[in-house]
Amino acid sequence: MVKLSSRILLAGLFFFAVSDLPARGGVYFGIQSGISNQDVSVSKIHFDKDSAFLYGAQVGLRFFSLAVEGQFYRADHSLLSDDPQLGAYDGRGMDYYYLGVNAKIGFSFPFVYPYLTGGYGRYSASIEQIGKSTDRSFNFGVGAELTFGKIGLFAEFKYVDFAVDISTLSWDFGGVNFHCGLNYHF
Repeated sequence: MVKLSSRILLAGLFFFAVSDLPARGGVYFGIQSGISNQDVSVSKIHFDKDSAFLYGAQVGLRFFSLAVEGQFYRADHSLLSDDPQLGAYDGRGMDYYYLGVNAKIGFSFPFVYPYLTGGYGRYSASIEQIGKSTDRSFNFGVGAELTFGKIGLFAEFKYVDFAVDISTLSWDFGGVNFHCGLNYHF
């Protein structure tokens, strides 16, 4: 039953992908910026939500309605808390990086490409003067790209959730990132 369901799902995805044959395809390269809005907690103590500037780059391959994209981005946060137990961490800089692969599936209309995206990659978090650690995790989101010739303007929302062990404590990160940027299609 599971094999049959998997085959039906794959056939449906393939049909969905080739249903709009005049779609744009090819390789693209782009830059991005945006806002990272992370909830950070250690043990059962939560830090105040801190939004930070996000920046990065991506390179991808689009085939009909499907795309595969390699992506890197970085966000620089500050850990803020009124909890006296976390006095040593309050106000410290916390940077995190993502390096991974995302897949996109959507509809290719003449000028707009709305899509769903999901990915897997390596998240690295570094807390100023405390330490650094890495975790692998998934992300998912929704976005759209407007194309004008070889130039594409895109915007997407992505949910990320990962945890790392730094200084013998388990740090949990999660939140929604907003990315926007520019792609050049070759």
